[in-house]
Amino acid sequence: MTAASGSTLVQSALFGAVLTFALVACQPAERAAVEKRVEAKWVDRQMLFVGDNLVGGVRVFHLRAAPQLIGELRAPGRGEVRDLLLDPAANRIWVLGDGAVWLHDARRFSLVRRIPAPGSGRDRLVLDAAGGVLLVAADGTQTGSIDPLTLSLQRPRLAKQMP
Repeated sequence: MTAASGSTLVQSALFGAVLTFALVACQPAERAAVEKRVEAKWVDRQMLFVGDNLVGGVRVFHLRAAPQLIGELRAPGRGEVRDLLLDPAANRIWVLGDGAVWLHDARRFSLVRRIPAPGSGRDRLVLDAAGGVLLVAADGTQTGSIDPLTLSLQRPRLAKQMP
């Protein structure tokens, strides 16, 4: 082994160690800190709604040729987006955030109403057969429902298991 090949080997090993250290340093402290992207797709209109947890907004993209940003759903006081639910029959998009559910007009991208939903931190949104929105916990129990006419939250007396 010559001195030149020995120094190249040392440089390669040093580069590999630095690269490994840099990659490890960029990883989140906990794997749970990595969250999945919250999105809803409106196939008939070729639109994609993507939640942005940094600002609590929902970006709207048109998917005809290449994704193009066409709008954003904003709401005062919404700091995060935990779940999205599209109701194409009623032209509504429901946004579950921190402590409330926001209803937006899916065509005009305007805010219709904020519905307080305390304790909805780990819930997800599900559309029932009647067009109502259900709050469902991670274990499948229904924790609340939103009436489609009055847009008010009702908590069930007894939690029932959802499929």
